[in-house]
Amino acid sequence: MNKEIVNKLALLRYVVGYLGEKNQYSWWLSNFLNPSTKKMLEFTFPRTAALAQYEAVSAAAAKIHDEAIGVGKSFHLFRLPEFIEKALVSVIQDTSNSSSLESSIESKELALNTLSDLAGSASLNGEGPINIGQIDDTQMEQFIAQIASAYVQAFNDSKKAFPYFKGEY
Repeated sequence: MNKEIVNKLALLRYVVGYLGEKNQYSWWLSNFLNPSTKKMLEFTFPRTAALAQYEAVSAAAAKIHDEAIGVGKSFHLFRLPEFIEKALVSVIQDTSNSSSLESSIESKELALNTLSDLAGSASLNGEGPINIGQIDDTQMEQFIAQIASAYVQAFNDSKKAFPYFKGEY
């Protein structure tokens, strides 16, 4: 999977993770991407605080997604095939990417705008689990736009949407 796609996927996960937190839309009850949480984590994990935040918000979001979708032969934004997960961790560990990700969540409005930009002209609306098809590396950019669109619509309409892929890896 090319680096640009992995970067977009990391940005998508980071922004949705932030927007789903307690202080924004409260889909999950965490505040891991809060600036004060980072300061606390920097004391304990000085070199890996950003990664700790990312892993924690991903785990909180994955739990809620798994409860809505179920666990089996499906993937969602917060539980992807292992090779993609490893690529995402590499993006988060790169400090230049980490700063860029953090700047995308300086406010709820900025995060929503970032999510809208990722959606582009894609339009996917629904509530609850939304099957977006078979997972396919060659269509990942299109999937990212569809996933972003589903979340934008859900956040704007005060609904909860959980886009997912069917398939095995």
